Amino acid sequence: MEIVGPPLTGPAGMILPLSQAVTVGDLVFVSGQIALRDGKIIGRDVAEQTEIVFDGIESILTMAGLTLGDVAKTTVWLARAPDFGEFNRVYAARFGDWRPARSTVVSALVFPEALVEIEVIAARRAAR
Repeated sequence: MEIVGPPLTGPAGMILPLSQAVTVGDLVFVSGQIALRDGKIIGRDVAEQTEIVFDGIESILTMAGLTLGDVAKTTVWLARAPDFGEFNRVYAARFGDWRPARSTVVSALVFPEALVEIEVIAARRAAR
């Protein structure tokens, strides 16, 4: 197993007890990502927060040598069910023709201002 990315810090510079991602063999497990920057949730609506979350996921996947095209499974948490349509529009645009397996649930999130959280599992492919 190998940790991907630098340690995550929270409020007051405290190092958080989780990794951005962990590799296990050919799999990369990316922790749930929210639109959090400098300790604050950014993005005025679910579409903007989803774009920010995908930017973070792509950055982490790049550190692991992968892209969104390597994602096999996503798990999505939405804070509000009515946001599904706008979220799904951004999600579909970011993945293009690739359709990874997905679970989507509506649930309260740890940061009340967060509207979406996405975690991914990606796989290294032997041949491209």
